[in-house]
Amino acid sequence: MNQNKLVNWGQTSLLLPVFVVLLLAFFVPLLAIVPQAFGGDAVARFLKIFAGPVYLKIVWTTVRISLEATAITLVVSFPLAWLLSRATGIKALLLGLLVLVPFLTSVLVRTFAWIAILGQRGLVNGTLLGLGLISEPLPLLFSEPAVVLALVHSSIPMMVFSLVTVLRRIDGRILLAANTLGANPLRAWLGVVVPLSIRGIQSGVIITFLFTIASFIAPALLGNQRQQMLAQVIQSEIETGADWALAAALGITLAIVATIVVLGLSMVARLFSRWQRPGPLSLSSQRENGASVDTSLLRRQISVPAASRTSSVIWRLVTRAVPPTYLLLISTFILLPLLVLFPVSFSSADVLIFPPPGYSLRWFETIIGSPEWVGAALTSLRIGVATCVLSLVLATLAVIGFGRGGFLFKDILEAVVQFPLSVPAVVFALGAYLTFSKVGLVDTEIGIVIAHTVLIFPVVFLVASATYSSIDPSLSLAAASLGANAWQTFRTIVFPLLLPGLAIGGLLAMLLSFDESVASIFLSDLSVKTLPRKLWEGIRFNTSPESAAVSALLLGVTCTVILVCMALILGRSKVAGAPGAIAVLTPPATDAE
Repeated sequence: MNQNKLVNWGQTSLLLPVFVVLLLAFFVPLLAIVPQAFGGDAVARFLKIFAGPVYLKIVWTTVRISLEATAITLVVSFPLAWLLSRATGIKALLLGLLVLVPFLTSVLVRTFAWIAILGQRGLVNGTLLGLGLISEPLPLLFSEPAVVLALVHSSIPMMVFSLVTVLRRIDGRILLAANTLGANPLRAWLGVVVPLSIRGIQSGVIITFLFTIASFIAPALLGNQRQQMLAQVIQSEIETGADWALAAALGITLAIVATIVVLGLSMVARLFSRWQRPGPLSLSSQRENGASVDTSLLRRQISVPAASRTSSVIWRLVTRAVPPTYLLLISTFILLPLLVLFPVSFSSADVLIFPPPGYSLRWFETIIGSPEWVGAALTSLRIGVATCVLSLVLATLAVIGFGRGGFLFKDILEAVVQFPLSVPAVVFALGAYLTFSKVGLVDTEIGIVIAHTVLIFPVVFLVASATYSSIDPSLSLAAASLGANAWQTFRTIVFPLLLPGLAIGGLLAMLLSFDESVASIFLSDLSVKTLPRKLWEGIRFNTSPESAAVSALLLGVTCTVILVCMALILGRSKVAGAPGAIAVLTPPATDAE
């Protein structure tokens, strides 16, 4: 017994480096916002935000746009999540890739694509002008609908992944039973599927809302000055260095407003799920109270209306036509912004025009021959490799440290490790900027690596933890019975079996770090320019297809890496006789980014 305690203490001690990193690099920066916001004349500062018409309008606009984008995302994503939860084989793989590819593409790339689509000489206006439906371009860009459209496009993967895990648990025979009882497909969906998936809806709504309320790239590139959002104003205050205290107060305001709205959404979700917590049965309660039970309804004849053959045929045609039509529309919406980048990047014009008047390789030649673009790419690559290594080390220590057995506060500590996933990235980036500026880490590769690591490490931990839980514990016990110590068991048994999960986690860490935009924009400036920072500047201050060429290269690299990994996974599945690869495509859902 004492030996087991010593082994457990030694194993748990592996968590110490993990929590030291989280404390110094994550929680300290978050806490640094508080004294900055409440220092000096804090009362006047917050009165300016909550009582002044300018900032109060910004707060209201932020909440309104976020709720609009969240509601639209839920309506648009629910059928896709249902189809993905019912799909098998190659169909499941294709639907998973449809959702996954945009999720692993930089938000800057996706947002820039909407400029090429909605611009005055973009795809939509060019098509309408070519068909003669309009005589002059429509003002689609720099408007609230453009911001909402981009936010919905970026939020669909998060909503789908949150819903799929819940929808998979719903027995499809329930819909058949509802149909035999006379419910049409729409009524069965609204009366059966939606109530049973309320937990997934709650999780997806909260994650999407937290993502949209903390977004500043979409409103900064696609919106106008009359409809600014809080995160956009925070980034502007930090970039200009006008008022750090006001930026911190706005960060506190963003966190408070987001918390209040999330609590409200959770209360609404609980109201809709009250039937999932039934009380005592009415008949038994009536018997206990001595009340008589009215059974006259059981003896009353019920007339069943005759089924209309015409309506039955119409419903059958509708149910057959709706899924493929929906899949065509949602696939076009998801993939079109990414596909538009490729012809625009080969344009011979000096501005964004779709369709291009001619095709040329000059923008790719400009990028490859530009020391700034090449230097930014190499900087992002170095930061990505360092982030990948650190994330893998911390994830391995955390997985082995938590182990399989339960101990006091284990659930709380695991929640602390995953906490960076639930904090808006712009709030952490603000705290990191305020903290790192005091120790000289702003505009340095080390500072960006630290920020990327604390943001991305929880994702690697979730993937590695899922792999570790699938390892048979009897293998370690057998090794111990043969005289292997803890290190030998880990090196020869646990680590080789854990390696596939670590490989997937490392790949995700590289991709996420290479495309991470928020912390990179906040913490880099003149000395260090990452590729997202350089792309951000190019999109804001340059309307040439040069940024489209960079975005196309990033998208091409991402798709190539994903296809290669999927080929390896499918090959491994065929050799091992695995049932499919869709489980790899669906990351574990969290209850709120």
